[in-house]
Amino acid sequence: MTFENAYNWLLSLSSMPRKEYMDDPRKCGWYLKRLQFFLDILENPEKKIPHYIHVTGTSGKGSTVSFLHSILNVSGKKVASTYSPHPTTILERWKVGNAYMTKREFVELIEFIKPKLDEYIRTTPYDMLSFFELTEAIGFVYFVRKKVEWCVLEVACGGRYDASNIIPYKDIAVITNIGLDHVGIIGNNKEEIAHEKAGIIKTGCEVFTSEKNKKILEVIESECKKKKVKLHTHKSLPRQEFNLKALGKHQIKNAELCFNIAKYLNIPENKIKIGLRNAHQPLRMEVVSKNPTIILDGAHNHDKIKSTVETVTQIFRPDKNNLHLILGFSADKNISKMLKSLSTLKPKTIAVTKNTTNPFRKVADPQMISKQLKKLLPKTKIEIFLDPKDALEWSKKQSKKEDIILSTGSIFVSGELHLSKI
Repeated sequence: MTFENAYNWLLSLSSMPRKEYMDDPRKCGWYLKRLQFFLDILENPEKKIPHYIHVTGTSGKGSTVSFLHSILNVSGKKVASTYSPHPTTILERWKVGNAYMTKREFVELIEFIKPKLDEYIRTTPYDMLSFFELTEAIGFVYFVRKKVEWCVLEVACGGRYDASNIIPYKDIAVITNIGLDHVGIIGNNKEEIAHEKAGIIKTGCEVFTSEKNKKILEVIESECKKKKVKLHTHKSLPRQEFNLKALGKHQIKNAELCFNIAKYLNIPENKIKIGLRNAHQPLRMEVVSKNPTIILDGAHNHDKIKSTVETVTQIFRPDKNNLHLILGFSADKNISKMLKSLSTLKPKTIAVTKNTTNPFRKVADPQMISKQLKKLLPKTKIEIFLDPKDALEWSKKQSKKEDIILSTGSIFVSGELHLSKI
């Protein structure tokens, strides 16, 4: 079996009928039950990993996972981590030590689970697992084979019924912050969203958060009391503590959160600082080329976009250098709010596009985006492209060497451009 064969087989399972998590992720334990049934067939790899750190939140999950992984790795722990969604290739969903899963390892894992999944579908009282549930199961098997001590798991959506919450225990539950993402799916307001994300809190763990909103903290505290666990709230640290590759003030807050978690785990400060310095998270304001400066960013909700706008304004000074935007969005986002924030950057040109690589995510209509932008920025040159690579080439032609090209709004669009080698 080739890598392409294995990947296409995994994708093909998504065409089978099932109850979908995104249709009702708040009140349905069905998702965890069907995943548990499959993990039982796999002889419960999720129970063979000694330590877990579980990370949810509206923004900063990926960076927090990356920071914690790097810190644990530098401190000598055999550490694994998961990332969702993957920015460029499915192999980036699973990392052990300094390396992502290889194509050969992926093929071996698919060959292993294929007959197990046949057994599942013959015997289960449930329906077919989702793509994310399958990738979680693959990760658990892979990490056990690699004999990892620690696993840092990233929640995909919500928390309480997210597939990652299948783990039977955890050392630490992390809630980075609570914002308005997936509104109407995991909740209609911040308090409801916080309730679902606080569902990762389990008896026996310690809870860490960067959230400062009093009402949100009350929701998290309520869950902590039910589970009789301790809540650690955000502690700011001197700025000189950090030397980060990741750009932006918001990354300092993520680093402070990870610093406090690592201190709780008795990791020496010098190891923590090295781990923070070494951590690399792709598509987080990642500068991939110069002359012009090309930045690939995965911000995909209003809170993330606000951070991106703030970082661009502070570091790259669009008031002094021409800025060109490449924008694409998923259809389930509050695009109007994001466009209003991005319009404050006063870009010279905007290329509106869509991803061509993710079969699961419905994309926002580029025509609709273009119409909204023309109302916000009537003097800006705006074009539509159905391929992000064409959008990039057009933007480069509009740019001078001292200009900035920023791709944002979708991790899939920026990931596709990353694959194109710019």
